Amino acid sequence: MNTAEVKNLLCKALREKPETLRASRKMGNIDFAKLRHMGLNENVFGMSPKALEAISEASATSNLYADWTQKELKEAIAKTFGLTTDYVITGCGSSAMIDAMGTAFLDPGDELILCMPTFPAIIDTAQMHGASVKVIPLKDDLKYDLTRMLMEISSKTKMIYICNPNNPTGTYLGIDELRQFASECPDDVIQVYDEAYIEFAEASDCQSIVEVMKEMPEKPIVCLKTFSKFYGMAGVRVGYSLAQPEISSWLAKCGTQFGVSKTSQAAAAAAIMDKEHGAYVHEQVRRGREYLAQEMKALGCEVYDSQTNFIFFDAHVDPLEVQYRMMEKGIFISAQAGMNRVSVSYMEDCERFILYLAEIMHSLKATA
Repeated sequence: MNTAEVKNLLCKALREKPETLRASRKMGNIDFAKLRHMGLNENVFGMSPKALEAISEASATSNLYADWTQKELKEAIAKTFGLTTDYVITGCGSSAMIDAMGTAFLDPGDELILCMPTFPAIIDTAQMHGASVKVIPLKDDLKYDLTRMLMEISSKTKMIYICNPNNPTGTYLGIDELRQFASECPDDVIQVYDEAYIEFAEASDCQSIVEVMKEMPEKPIVCLKTFSKFYGMAGVRVGYSLAQPEISSWLAKCGTQFGVSKTSQAAAAAAIMDKEHGAYVHEQVRRGREYLAQEMKALGCEVYDSQTNFIFFDAHVDPLEVQYRMMEKGIFISAQAGMNRVSVSYMEDCERFILYLAEIMHSLKATA
């Protein structure tokens, strides 16, 4: 069959879907094995030793199916947030949970509101279900414009998405702002809060929406979480959602939980309970983030304060050129939304990155 014939067999939503905005889907044939990873926000400090041990033990019986109820993992997650297990639904990364949100709640003609730039997976999900997307720019400080979002809600609005802290900017909204927003948002609009990076946060008011969800059971609030970032399990693929049981019971029907393997369940349950390793990761990221921010500011870059394991910055030269030249030197960073983003890595990598960035900026400015 040729391409045109196959396209005719596709569902209408996929056939008409615009090109994805996800930067990771547009990288082509980059050989990451030859590059130092400082562009995908991975946790280079690795997963908990207890999680590694759990994987090893679980793999010995992987000829048998995993626990469909995910009792151990759900109990560990629920305990962490002071919830019962009927609040918890799991999937293969938070992207699977985003897909489930679309499957469960979005119909053709519905509307999603979000600010950009942000993590755009939710846009793909909306488009695959025939929903429209209303994009609002971030404010000048690269934070979500909550006031404008509320103003833009219409009778078509079914869902609002907020990434906090935000990817790719690293900026955040304080819990008091979010509490006020949640209270003012109509009861028939689903509020989705993506907290993929919040475990890295240091600011005292950068807090999870979970407590607000408890305070406002009448509001359809869904919190999306992942083990990919802070817990260093990007390749293991475990994510989850936290929501009122009435919402979670419907998300459970979307089938995401059956994709979480026996080894993934065991690793995630062990990782979330290993507070010692979590403290180690938090401190390593804090040190690296502070070093990178200080050195980039000294080079003349505009650096946005981050509560994540990455930094969004403007080197005042072409960000794509910065990315390409950095790859030539063996380091991968990202270029998006007219700027660059660098992930915290080992200190020697951070120091090497700063050295190369100074050389690249000098070269580009000299030829401008």
